[in-house]
Amino acid sequence: MNLKDYLIFFRTPNLLMIIFIQLILKYVLFQKFNLTTTLDDFHFSILVASTVLIALAGYIINDINDIKTDLINKPTKVFVSKKLSHKNADTLFLVFNFLGLLAGYYLSYSINKVSFFAIFIIASLLSYLYSIKLKKYVLLKNLIVSFLVFLSVFIVGLYDIVPATSNYNNQDQWNVFNLVLKISVFAFLLTFLREIIKDLMDIEGDKKNNMRTLPIVIGIGKTKALIIITGIITLIAVAYFAISLYSTNQYVTYYLIGLVLIPLIYFILIISNTYTKKEFAKLSNLLKIIMLLGMFFVFLY
Repeated sequence: MNLKDYLIFFRTPNLLMIIFIQLILKYVLFQKFNLTTTLDDFHFSILVASTVLIALAGYIINDINDIKTDLINKPTKVFVSKKLSHKNADTLFLVFNFLGLLAGYYLSYSINKVSFFAIFIIASLLSYLYSIKLKKYVLLKNLIVSFLVFLSVFIVGLYDIVPATSNYNNQDQWNVFNLVLKISVFAFLLTFLREIIKDLMDIEGDKKNNMRTLPIVIGIGKTKALIIITGIITLIAVAYFAISLYSTNQYVTYYLIGLVLIPLIYFILIISNTYTKKEFAKLSNLLKIIMLLGMFFVFLY
């Protein structure tokens, strides 16, 4: 495998998205509010590294267990067995997972919050169980992936804000932590939509391998209806948040309306008339762009 193959195999755009979100929370949002934080630059880099390593391990074990369906759904992106041996892929999974957990434990121990290490164990365990078993259950697979993305955002507030919160700074700290929670939920909802879109894209290969995804079990029409309902829920939540900020920060309100709400409305309107794999792929990319644009509001907040 060459460098380009590894960049694709490691889902580099997804990893860069995780890193970007964590960076803007730490170095933009938290600094804007002059928060008392727990992690210095070194320990924050450990947090980012551990998150990325566990995500990488999850991608690899998923590819190992998805060879048959991927050969049908995305034959040009099959690396395990074609360009990378099954044994080497297993080794990469074990190494990345071990290093991610080790870094997570070190970080938790260094801030005297060993109990927080549970979040890394949960993320690692869910990634593994998802790949070998849980993805076979309707809807559960979509929720697990979305929850893992939620954790990758939420974990920054958990490790950097919570341990530094005291009676003297309680209100400011928890106000920002609450905002991190809202951003995490936004990431969860957008990821959930993308995962269902991907099920629509992969329906052919999933059928041939007896997978039980939403489009296969309840049909394409009802799956699109669920997407529309989830999209509307996301739209209402973002609209409420944007309007609530109007009196204190009109720029954020206008930004969210123009670059998040309007694209979301377009997505909701067009999904009913989307049928081909190429069209679904475009909508999946649109959701990724909306998520990225949604995170940029932090610079104006």
